[in-house]
Amino acid sequence: MPDVTVTQVIGILAIAANIGIALMIIILLGERSHAAWARVGQQASELVMIRAQLQTQVNEAEAVIRDGRGDIDELRKQLQNVEADVAAVQQRQKDTDLPVGYVATPVDVVDRRYRTWRVVVRNSDLGAEAGALSHPAYRWIEGRYYDIPAANMEYAIDALQARFPARDGFTIEPARSREPDEPLAAAEAG
Repeated sequence: MPDVTVTQVIGILAIAANIGIALMIIILLGERSHAAWARVGQQASELVMIRAQLQTQVNEAEAVIRDGRGDIDELRKQLQNVEADVAAVQQRQKDTDLPVGYVATPVDVVDRRYRTWRVVVRNSDLGAEAGALSHPAYRWIEGRYYDIPAANMEYAIDALQARFPARDGFTIEPARSREPDEPLAAAEAG
């Protein structure tokens, strides 16, 4: 065997120790790399699952938005139909003349032996409930005209008092007419 000196043995041992330390460092780095790689893989798996969940939520939200847009479109169509109906009704209301000063003759008080007297019946409570000036019930404030056959104006007013009692807020009085041939004008003159 060759002669090996102590220095050579120490050198060999030092090299072996350095190789051992280098191997331990490599093994430790490998374990750490493996653990880090496993963590990265786990995080990647978690991110893939989160992405899949988010994609599912996005798909569901888009489906809800599509349904909502369909509902909105349907509601817009209904609104357009209703607006068209309202416009048609408003136009029909504008085109239709309501009787402003209509005159009614109650058939249960018609007596052909007497002449006709025009009276006006008012009720401000009923007219106030109408709300709009164009509402027919508002005419109660202005008064509704009735032609009543009676012997005189007092009998005509008494005939309507049964139909429109004062306790319900009705007031009945002779109608002031502008036309000279009205019975009231003749009654006031005579």
